[in-house]
Amino acid sequence: MEVEYKHIKSYDGIKKINEELLKENEYLKNKVAEQKKQLEEITQELKEFNVMLEDEINERTKTEDALKESERQFRYSIEEAPVPMMLYTEDGEIKKINRTWTDITGYTISDIPTIYKWAETAGILINDLKGNYTSRLFNLEKRQDDGEYSIKIKNGSTRIWNFFSAYIGNMQDGHKLLIKVAIDITERKQMEELRRNVLEERRKLYEIKEYDRIKTEFFSNISHELRTPINVIFSALQVHDINLKSCSFENKSIDKYKYTKIMKQNCYRLLRLVNNIIDITKIDSGYFDMNEYNIDIINLIENITLSVSDYIENKGLSLIFDTSIEEKIIACDPEKIERIILNILSNAVKFTPKGGKIMVNIEDCNENICIRIKDTGRGIPKDKLNSIFERFVQVDKSLTRDHEGSGIGLSLVKCLVELHDGTIDVNSKEGIGSEFIIYIPCRLSDEVNDEITCCDTAIDDFVEKINLEFSDIYE
Repeated sequence: MEVEYKHIKSYDGIKKINEELLKENEYLKNKVAEQKKQLEEITQELKEFNVMLEDEINERTKTEDALKESERQFRYSIEEAPVPMMLYTEDGEIKKINRTWTDITGYTISDIPTIYKWAETAGILINDLKGNYTSRLFNLEKRQDDGEYSIKIKNGSTRIWNFFSAYIGNMQDGHKLLIKVAIDITERKQMEELRRNVLEERRKLYEIKEYDRIKTEFFSNISHELRTPINVIFSALQVHDINLKSCSFENKSIDKYKYTKIMKQNCYRLLRLVNNIIDITKIDSGYFDMNEYNIDIINLIENITLSVSDYIENKGLSLIFDTSIEEKIIACDPEKIERIILNILSNAVKFTPKGGKIMVNIEDCNENICIRIKDTGRGIPKDKLNSIFERFVQVDKSLTRDHEGSGIGLSLVKCLVELHDGTIDVNSKEGIGSEFIIYIPCRLSDEVNDEITCCDTAIDDFVEKINLEFSDIYE
């Protein structure tokens, strides 16, 4: 019985232990399940954190790449900018100058490592860097216009730059970084200077034109005013000549017309001068009339030449007329052609010594008629050839010159030739003589006019014109 009781007691203990173990096992299962759930939650949280971390890393990487690209673009923009640019710190150290700066000035950063060295090299800001400008140069508050400066570049020339500066930000080492940009305004300044010079020249030209207009108007007025008293004096002399015819002198050798001849010649000379001045002013103002006719130019020039032959031969000179063509009808103003020929012949007589020759030759050059008037006179100095057709120019300007003249004649001749659309030139050698060459274009007038010749002009008119054109030739 005792053995059986022990057995029963042992079984109950085991059963109880087993129940406890079952409970403990259930507890552990629950505990494991709970731990597993917590672990899963932590794992999920770690996964989510890892995703967030990866996103942040990616974002930071993108930001860093963007910053690197931005820095690269900034550096590229500075380096390749079409204007000169400089980066420098608040203590004056130059960190970078771009390619444009170097291309224009020739200086590299090794040549100008600091603002002070650059100022000394370029020849600018030297005084400013010693004074109040230092604070402006390193202004960290706002962009500013530093003004215009002339800078010396490496090849020795000078450029004009307008400088602007601004604070960019802090560097990694703590220094403040500033930028200076230059606008090259050299060409603009040159254009402005040129524009000012042009305006000044225009103003001067206007003043000259206005003065020339007043002078021309004055010459025109004074010439007309002079013509009237000269004509009165000349008329009085003609009346005096008529009265002298009835006068007789005991001494028959006395030339009773001597002084009236002198007075007449000088009246003619004054009239010629006045007429030339009036014609010059008319040409300048565009009021000079041309009366062109279809006329035989050969016959016209021959008659003009023959009309002065006696006068020229009386001066001890020989006059030769020659032509390669017998007739040529062209449109011209006979009166103006007459003045051209008489003026050149007058100069030839004036400067050709006795025994000399004057030759008038006409050549047909198809599209032009060539008139050559040659003499064996003293000739024209080589340095004066280019100026003899200029107004008021005389070859001999001395007060002791042996021939008179106003310096208007050949200028007027040139104008009259050019009014016919012709040209005039001169060949000359001192001591040998001169040759005036005139080309008049062969054209016909559109207007239908009866052909006229020089013979239509009255003989008295010829004599009058000869006396007028040859009035400055004295015995």
